[in-house]
Amino acid sequence: METNSQSTTIMETENIPSSAHDKKVITVEFGKLFEHYVTISNKLVGILLRARKQGLVDFKGEMLWQGKDDHEMITLLE
Repeated sequence: METNSQSTTIMETENIPSSAHDKKVITVEFGKLFEHYVTISNKLVGILLRARKQGLVDFKGEMLWQGKDDHEMITLLE
C-alpha cells in the first residue's frame, strides 16, 4: 500500500532503542518531518492521518499543525 511505504520511508530518520524486548522504536518530531517532506509533497498531514487510521503510526491529538505541533512525536508502529 502506498501509505505504508511512504510512512516507513519518511519516518526512518531516527531509531531510538526501546527497553521492551530489545526492539527499536522509530520516532520523529512532526516539525522535522514536515521540514523535509514539504519539498516532496504538501500532503504530509493527510498521509499521517490515513496511516494512523490504519494503525501504522501514532501521535497525540486529532490533527497536526505546522508550528503549533512541531515538537509532537510521531511513532512508527509497523
